[in-house]
Amino acid sequence: MSKTASQSTYKASVDYHSSHIVRLQDPEYAAVYLDVHLEDHEPSDIEANLLKLALGNVAEALAPEQLAAYNATIESIMQQQGAEAIYGLANWLKGLGLKLTVTVDAAEAQSENPDRTLEELDIAA
Repeated sequence: MSKTASQSTYKASVDYHSSHIVRLQDPEYAAVYLDVHLEDHEPSDIEANLLKLALGNVAEALAPEQLAAYNATIESIMQQQGAEAIYGLANWLKGLGLKLTVTVDAAEAQSENPDRTLEELDIAA
């Protein structure tokens, strides 16, 4: 009689959360992870609890010794609106060695001005 999948012996897999936190310890990976959570969504489409979870995962990875403080701060930030929320999130990220940035959506810029190159859109500071 052959064994079924439920009867077979499998090695325990690595806990997903633990391996995810290890990957998030790389600040570049953490930045991309948060960017993906915020990209291509209308504000009403972003699930607040999912965003809070993502931010909590990053805090756990980059500042495990201060996790409780970071979680309390993000709770406060998530209840704010407008500029207070934006600046609060920017400061929160800065404490983790990350920063909030604004970039040109290259696809959108090209679709609105198909004859212009991105270099032509350069604005003097």
